[in-house]
Amino acid sequence: MSKAQGVPLSKLLIGTLALLFIPLLTGLGLWQLERAEEKRQLLNQWNSVPEVLNELPRPEGANGLRVSLSGRFNTDVIYLLDNRTRNGRSGYEVIMPFIPEGSSVTALVNLGWIAASSYREELPQIAFPIEVRRVTGRVVTPKRVMQLSPDYWGLDEAVRIQQLDMLRLAERHPGLYPAVIRSDTALLPELTVGWQVVNITPDRHLGYAVQWFGLAIVLLSGCVWLALHQDKGGTYG
Repeated sequence: MSKAQGVPLSKLLIGTLALLFIPLLTGLGLWQLERAEEKRQLLNQWNSVPEVLNELPRPEGANGLRVSLSGRFNTDVIYLLDNRTRNGRSGYEVIMPFIPEGSSVTALVNLGWIAASSYREELPQIAFPIEVRRVTGRVVTPKRVMQLSPDYWGLDEAVRIQQLDMLRLAERHPGLYPAVIRSDTALLPELTVGWQVVNITPDRHLGYAVQWFGLAIVLLSGCVWLALHQDKGGTYG
């Protein structure tokens, strides 16, 4: 009988699985470590922007910059960005056009989150004063996402949208600034501000890495245990 024929089938199967899954699990752990470092660098970059600009910056490279602008809101329309959840509750992010003083450019300002009604057809009522205001926040370039339902672009004061389609919004607001200002302060008491820079924190990525490495260690330990406890007759004791 050859050496290969004397190896139990169970040992061959476990060895094959180990050869396949240990490198895979280790690779997943290393990938999570890389993601953790990327998120850490992104957060450090985001938090290290000290400047506050008194005018809209050039769109190129403006993402993440802090701005402080005086101007007035265009209260003819309020955009309600749909399907935004906080603390497990569904709601909207309230977007309004803002015209900075001394400028003909319109910028969209994300004023914060508001809870949705239990009835889908009921939209939140938001009354906003017309006087000149100051907006302080971060410039954020919207990303296109998969849209699950169509927008309703009626002529109502409140327009429910699924994503910030800047090209389509520019048709309504000629000269629209191609980014959004996320307000740092709640200008209305019913709105909640505070924004996530990353959807998964570095610590969570590290936790995932520990899980993948742990699974790899468990699998490797099991293979070693089986190899050490196999007797000469091919059985385990």
